[in-house]
Amino acid sequence: MHRFRRIAISLPVLAAVAAATALAQRADLPLTNWTVPAYHRTAGPSGGLSTMADVTPGVAFVGMVPCRVVDTRPSQGFGGAYGPPIMAANAIRTFDIDSGPCTGIPAGVDAYSLNFAVTETAGAPGDIRAFPTGSGVSVTSVLNWNFVGNGAIANAIIIPAGTNGAIDVQVAGFNTHLVIDINGYFTDTYNTGVPFLATGNTGGGMISGTNASNADGAAGVKGMQGSAVSGATSAGTAGVIGTSPFFNGVLGITQAGAGAAVRGVRLGVTPETSGELGAANLGGLFHNDVEIVDGDLRVTQLDLTSRGDIEADGNVTIAGNLQVGGGTKNFVEPHPTDPSKLVQYVSLEGPESGTYFRGRGRFQNGFATIRPPEDFRIVTDAEGLSVQITPIGEMATYAVVRIGIDEIVLKASRNVEFFYTVNGVRRAHKDFQPIADSNGFFVRRGERSRIPANFPDELRRRLIANGTYREDGTVNMDTARRLGWDRIWAEREREDTPSPVSVP
Repeated sequence: MHRFRRIAISLPVLAAVAAATALAQRADLPLTNWTVPAYHRTAGPSGGLSTMADVTPGVAFVGMVPCRVVDTRPSQGFGGAYGPPIMAANAIRTFDIDSGPCTGIPAGVDAYSLNFAVTETAGAPGDIRAFPTGSGVSVTSVLNWNFVGNGAIANAIIIPAGTNGAIDVQVAGFNTHLVIDINGYFTDTYNTGVPFLATGNTGGGMISGTNASNADGAAGVKGMQGSAVSGATSAGTAGVIGTSPFFNGVLGITQAGAGAAVRGVRLGVTPETSGELGAANLGGLFHNDVEIVDGDLRVTQLDLTSRGDIEADGNVTIAGNLQVGGGTKNFVEPHPTDPSKLVQYVSLEGPESGTYFRGRGRFQNGFATIRPPEDFRIVTDAEGLSVQITPIGEMATYAVVRIGIDEIVLKASRNVEFFYTVNGVRRAHKDFQPIADSNGFFVRRGERSRIPANFPDELRRRLIANGTYREDGTVNMDTARRLGWDRIWAEREREDTPSPVSVP
């Protein structure tokens, strides 16, 4: 049986003799619009009336210009499966609604809004029964008549689409001509070019999606723009676009324990900010505040596991620490002659947050003075300065007479030119300790963590040797419990669990 579990029907018995008599002189059956019925019944042979409040959620009505899809009268010019002959008593005919003379109905709709009419009946009383193709014969009528000859009577119903979008119709009693009109359909996959728009005033989401599946690719709300990424050139295209005059264009919150999904990411376009984020893989983001301003990516806090990559065409500003676990910090530039290659330089690393400046000078009368620039003096601690001197052109000995944050005085045996480099330590981080508590840094996904596949062999061996992981790459839970990592994971999940959102 088709998955749309309900059909709608007005009162099932229309046997008012006065109404039939009034229509008896109007057998022309004009094509006019009608109101979608306010009642429906189950799509099975047993029937059963209920209100529209029980309609299966997740589908919407798409209206269309009323169109005649079936007319069995020879004088009306309908052919094939949608025209003559007259409906024979007790016989069943199948009408493929979405492939009939009324165009614009997409394949795979859930149900149709139809208007049934009978005329030129061979006897009375009689009734029409309609049901989804493949669901079995229904014993509940959708239209009843009690007149003979060139009268007419009609009734509107909602009926689910059956196999291949078809419905079955059976006449009980006597032969009669049948006319079926359509003024819309119900679908959860909207017609091409017909947008779905929800507006209102609610404290919850105007459109809310809940998906109980934890399978790969499952999502509460999913948007895809186009059929492929390559070749897209139009500005502003996206699967999902969020705009807000206040704070978040799109606010993503993942429930605790829901894998390497995005938590607390704020991305969007607002009247104050605009920009772009190109993300190859946002998996593995935790505890993040992200803001896009004028093409730049600004991150208040970014803890990124090795499973996640972020690509941004603009600048990336991080108001906090950037830690790279198992990788390197490097920049790349294009090769000048070979497009298949690039040049990559890796950052110089050490056990301190170092600063430096360098330059070129000359000894005069055996002395030289180096005055650190203002920016160096602002960020560098006065203690821990060092100077390296390289004489140019001739051999010379030299000494550092005085070294300070404001002035460095040198003495040399010859008046020669020299290169110099002055090193220091950032004042705000002068107490930086290279060996610190890990707090489970390499198991950021908790018990679900695995040794990242892109870690070099040396790091993988070390993580196994120190008890962080087991030989099979899974977390060593004995270590996690002994060091309290399991408590850290539990606390993190409590912090990240979003408050319940009431959706009307």
